[in-house]
Amino acid sequence: MRKWSSIVAAVVLCFIAVSAGAQENPAPSQAATPRYNLDYFASQNPKTALDLVNWLPGFTFSAGDASVRGLSGASGNVLIDGERPADKNFTLNQILQRIAVSQVEYVEVIRGSAANVDMLGQSVVANVVRKKTAADSGALSASQGYFISGHHAPSLTLEGTQHDGQGRTLSGALSLSKYVEASGGDGPQFRRNAAGAVLGERSVNLAAAGWTGFAFGVFQTPAWQGLLGLNGNLAWTDYNNREIDQIHLPAQAVTSLREHLGGPLGGQLQGQVGANFKRSFGDSITSETVALLRLRGQSFSSRLTAPASSQFFSERDHTGELTGRSTLRYQQAANLTFELGLEGAYNWLGTNSSFQFNPFSIPLPNARAAVSEARGEGSAKLIWKAGPVLELEGGIRLEASTIISHADVRQETSLFYPKPRLALTYTPTNADQVRLRLEREVGQLDFNNYVASSALDTGSIRAGNVSIVPQQEWTAEIAYERRFWSGGVASLTYRHSLLSDVVDRVPIRDPANVAASFDAPGNIGSGLQDALVAALTLPLDRLGLDHAQIKASGTFQWSSVTDPTTGLKRGITNLNPKEYSIDFRQDWPEWRASWGASLVTPCFASITAKGCTRSQYRFNEIDILHAAPALGLFAEYQPMPDIFLRLEASNILGAVYERAVNIYGGPRDAIPLSYVDDRRLDSSPSVKISLRQTL
Repeated sequence: MRKWSSIVAAVVLCFIAVSAGAQENPAPSQAATPRYNLDYFASQNPKTALDLVNWLPGFTFSAGDASVRGLSGASGNVLIDGERPADKNFTLNQILQRIAVSQVEYVEVIRGSAANVDMLGQSVVANVVRKKTAADSGALSASQGYFISGHHAPSLTLEGTQHDGQGRTLSGALSLSKYVEASGGDGPQFRRNAAGAVLGERSVNLAAAGWTGFAFGVFQTPAWQGLLGLNGNLAWTDYNNREIDQIHLPAQAVTSLREHLGGPLGGQLQGQVGANFKRSFGDSITSETVALLRLRGQSFSSRLTAPASSQFFSERDHTGELTGRSTLRYQQAANLTFELGLEGAYNWLGTNSSFQFNPFSIPLPNARAAVSEARGEGSAKLIWKAGPVLELEGGIRLEASTIISHADVRQETSLFYPKPRLALTYTPTNADQVRLRLEREVGQLDFNNYVASSALDTGSIRAGNVSIVPQQEWTAEIAYERRFWSGGVASLTYRHSLLSDVVDRVPIRDPANVAASFDAPGNIGSGLQDALVAALTLPLDRLGLDHAQIKASGTFQWSSVTDPTTGLKRGITNLNPKEYSIDFRQDWPEWRASWGASLVTPCFASITAKGCTRSQYRFNEIDILHAAPALGLFAEYQPMPDIFLRLEASNILGAVYERAVNIYGGPRDAIPLSYVDDRRLDSSPSVKISLRQTL
């Protein structure tokens, strides 16, 4: 009942403003692709392209997933000059932060599809179009974050862009910063048996932080009657996690868990070189080619020390990716466009894991593994504007791959998947749009599923699985969007997916022993997944607040799969059932100042957070993690044209992170619940002061 009340509330919030007041519709020429010049954002005093994207009416930014192999599935929902960035070491928001607003001509929002634009598999994308000629620019940014817990997080970044007046551009940056994970904190943990009686009590102190730095350079130049872009970057990360538990029951004791992500030069080191080239052949044909090479090396260690035992897990790995994609588009007529694409990728991973209990080494399944994948994909697409209000897109992608793994056994798997797509965009008025989509999607394998891993804080060692295949789904989607007032947008999307070969965790059973020793990632069969997404951009001028707006979005998800241990129905592991974000902002142009507030679930607030509500299912364990919403405030002031100040307070209420670990004596279908560890940690509020000076 609570789930449906939340959904109804979101729908009401999304559409209540649509019926309020008279409408001010955009011009007909902007009905499908509204364009926002810098004048539109003038009162908000933007600094970078990321500011522009975040303030687009009715647009919810997605940075994509750089961990996905290849280029097709890794992109977010923003293009730069109509192209996808040839960069996977940095997230899309980091790339947009490097583009000063002085370099931007306008930003457009493309809904449905558009000729000569790669929609990145998205229904809606933003396209940041830079000026053909722009002045040189530079900026020095410094910040300091203070946490009530005593931690601090300094940051320093130097960036610049230079133009030679002949179409060549060189930009680069250097950065070093410290980060603190939001999910750390202090609090109690109780262990209870199945009847609820307290078996143990402890006080937990958890903190995780590290340093990260990067250097990059990007060069663009006219070449071979087109535009060539080259980039290279190097990134370093060091991570430490420390947990100290003071045990009060059943006896006084202390346990310590320390985790470290290290590697070459003391941290995770990764580098990348990339290139992209775009050229037009007359008025009808354009081509775009992207290529990149990525390398990464790292080591991870986890040590749990207790009065009667010591456990140590270590893993060293090196990974690489060589990938390229080329697209050719032909616009036969004003209403008809064809597109052909070809993508190839070669990925590899080498890893060595070990586990030690007291002085004894414990063998792990697939502890030493080498995995490689050669993958190719061909695609064809047609976009037909059937009339002034109707647009159709049809296409197919054909994916073939061969995966070779050397672990406890050598295994070679060849896979082939056709992936058809059909999309329809109906725009009956300048204010209304309906989008329909039917598509077969195939997930990409995570190489981490091939190797062993640890979670010593719950006493878990997890095996790898070299027999896993990608998850597939048939997805049907319908979206309705309504524009109102001046800059107001409300949208509602419903998505239904039929899943097969769902990737989850499966038990590794020993026929001679009822209690399995490990579980591993695996395919658990078919399932269902549904999502309802609501978004609202609400200008508040008509309510008496000049230059103010509320921007809100929410996603509600529910799913059903068959548990491989019990045979009963349950939700998908790690699927957040409810995520939302509410942002308020008001600008005071005459004072060159702004202020605002945000209320977000931690799954929106930080990629390092534990999530809003997330359940993990293992053969002998169910983990339920929950995080309360985080409230933040900010104020911005520009005392001089080249100086920008920002003060922000994050996690003001001290979001609570809860985790309940249900431990069984063996497989959950055969052995009853032994105990539940229930933890509640209060995270630390923080204050951050930032200074940015343009050079």
